[in-house]
Amino acid sequence: MTGVSFTGANHVCVVTGDLERAVHAWADRYGVGAWHVWTKDRSNMAARVDGKPTEFAMRVALCSLASGFRIELIEPLDQRSPYAESLAGCGGRDHVHHLRLDVADYAAARESLTALAPRIPLDATFAGAPGIICEVRATYFDTREDLGFTLEIADVPTGFAMPDPELVYPPPDPGKETMP
Repeated sequence: MTGVSFTGANHVCVVTGDLERAVHAWADRYGVGAWHVWTKDRSNMAARVDGKPTEFAMRVALCSLASGFRIELIEPLDQRSPYAESLAGCGGRDHVHHLRLDVADYAAARESLTALAPRIPLDATFAGAPGIICEVRATYFDTREDLGFTLEIADVPTGFAMPDPELVYPPPDPGKETMP
């Protein structure tokens, strides 16, 4: 036994070359939404790609389903991220990039997963809402050989809150709550 204790499935990520098109397809054609959109770059994210500090930018959209499971869409805005590499490797087609599973103990899970899958394609921290001093730490493991996909785990500290989205699609009804 490795000591990894998965407690649930958090989200699946689809990489896309066109976030606007993808959000509209999910919402307008398949009825999945509302989508909350943010831009992530060096102003609100620090990343290590394959162990090296790397600055890159991306647009991210999140949607929560009724079950609490989320769908994440990521559009790379440059060629320096694992998302851009993955998109290029798939001929620019939208595709599943990773699955995030929740863990009971991030540090213990990270240690166990590093022993199983020592390549860490991405290790990043993401800032929260203004005034929130804690950050989310996300780590990806190259588990494609064993599991067929890249695995993400995250450490979300108590009190963390997402910043307000830049865009919500479809636009919210004034009387309804739409945040994921």
